[in-house]
Amino acid sequence: MKTIAKLTMAVLFSLLVGIKVVQADYHITNYQQQVQIGQDGTAKIDKTVTYKFDDDMNGVYLKEKLMRSNSGGQPYQWGGMQSVVISKNGGQFQSVAVHKNGSDIGYVESKTDTHVQEKVYYPIKAHDKIIVKYTYQLKNIVINWDDVAEINWLIIDDWDRPLKQIKIVVSLPQKPAKTLKGWVHSGAKGQIDVDKENARLVITAFDVKANEKLELRAYFDKAQTPANTNIQAGQRAKTISQTEAQKAIKHNQKLRLIAIFGFIIIPVIVLGMVILTLWDVFHIRAKLRRAKQRSGVDQTAVHIYELPNDLGPAIINDRIQQRAEMPQVIVATLMDLIARRKITITYQDVRDVDQALYQVINEDNLADFEMSFMTMIFGKKREPVHQDDFQKPESRVSRRIRQKIGQFQRDVADESIKKTIIDARTTRKMTHDKIAILSVLSFISVSAMIALIVMANYSDIWQLWLVSGAILVLSSASLVMLGIQSTTFFTEPDGFVEKWQWAGFASMLHDIAKLNDKTVLDVQLWDKLLAYAVIFGEAKTVAKTLKVWANDMNISTTSLPVYMIYSSFGMNWSSNLTSHIQTDVSFDSNVSGSGGSFSGGYSGGGGGGGGGAF
Repeated sequence: MKTIAKLTMAVLFSLLVGIKVVQADYHITNYQQQVQIGQDGTAKIDKTVTYKFDDDMNGVYLKEKLMRSNSGGQPYQWGGMQSVVISKNGGQFQSVAVHKNGSDIGYVESKTDTHVQEKVYYPIKAHDKIIVKYTYQLKNIVINWDDVAEINWLIIDDWDRPLKQIKIVVSLPQKPAKTLKGWVHSGAKGQIDVDKENARLVITAFDVKANEKLELRAYFDKAQTPANTNIQAGQRAKTISQTEAQKAIKHNQKLRLIAIFGFIIIPVIVLGMVILTLWDVFHIRAKLRRAKQRSGVDQTAVHIYELPNDLGPAIINDRIQQRAEMPQVIVATLMDLIARRKITITYQDVRDVDQALYQVINEDNLADFEMSFMTMIFGKKREPVHQDDFQKPESRVSRRIRQKIGQFQRDVADESIKKTIIDARTTRKMTHDKIAILSVLSFISVSAMIALIVMANYSDIWQLWLVSGAILVLSSASLVMLGIQSTTFFTEPDGFVEKWQWAGFASMLHDIAKLNDKTVLDVQLWDKLLAYAVIFGEAKTVAKTLKVWANDMNISTTSLPVYMIYSSFGMNWSSNLTSHIQTDVSFDSNVSGSGGSFSGGYSGGGGGGGGGAF
């Protein structure tokens, strides 16, 4: 997978660099061509090309190929360059003559049997806008057949930059034209207008890619070119019409196939996967609902004021899939051990919170994960830790957390497994099905949208973009619905009952500020409430409420060390400590529960810099 990702990045980088190289020196922003057909079949061409430059250049050039078409007849003949004029940055047009030695401006003609090149020397600076008008002639453009006259001509071929805003007008000698038909063959998108009244063909396109061809095929009454000496025997109109009709039929067949796939087959496939995804969501919900009904906890959880059990915040976080981040788990465990008189906290001056001192005073009856916690925070020798040690990345406690967090997580996971209330078999199956459906729907949706965009660009059927957008919205909504759907199943009935009780306990913590009955809680439980409130993200609210209640009830806090901390250090004490462990110690909160030490390097933080050039 990493190899594929690297190769993909390399290809994308190469493409981006390639695009930049191609577009680094100049752009062609407008291409206009007037073609006047003479009675002898000679084409007088007025070609206007607008350039925008990004770099200094020496000039521009023009090429015309002279090979004859597949229709036969004589090869094209160069009729000569009549004029070249240039306008620079909106100024007046300046005539360019044949190049002479010692001159910076002029054009040089190179001619062979197969092509002609006009190389125009003209000093150009970066950011210049140059408009070049060429006027020249090509002979034998038209072939006179027994019935009609024909043009079969590659008007655009082998430009090394994309052309923008193309307009080509081909005019016949006599108005109106009795017979006039025309077709354009190109990968570009555009249109051809046949104007018999004015005896002309008008070809327009937004752009033509570099090295892309644009071919004109047309026929008209041969009376338009009576002096043409490029003559072929045969009836041509029917052959051309049949050939173009066959091409049109093939093109329309492709369009029908695209429409069938774009409007029927692809949407049906995606819709089928969306239905399967939504079915899986409702299947999981129905299965959870039935399991809760069998366990007797299918109603909304009510406020619960007692701890369902006291296994420790770290175990409960894992046990009920609360998914609190590890800094919160560390702070909650620290508070729980303080409440249980395993750790004490002292200070000399309440105004100097950083000098608060944590010390281990009792390790009796601690679980393995709690012993790992003690070692992680206080070391093997159980040395005291000051509050500000958590804020120093290179303090002993910070280094120990980085080194020993993996062992702590493993011990928490091991202890949680011993007392698990999760139905592992059902959870595993539902999770596996969920991941499989998410993966398939993602693949099919992305593939469908790419296919629709490609087909829309090829066929110019803009409605396919709407189908692609609908698929994006529909599949995204389905992916979100299934993605957020929990697949955790608890044992029946004990597991679901305990989960329901913890939900009621969390609801009570969240609503505690709104409760009027101050006697519902045993005062001795307040420290426990604060420790577990960290896991549920409600510590600050609970502490504020308990402080109000304590004042109203005239309760001494000397026997409540955790609450005393809040009273002394402020209501942000636990969130500030969590923040210090999260940021100042560079703690990775996404370490998996299976353990592992801190990893080196960085995970993509902000800032930094770099650069390069080519």
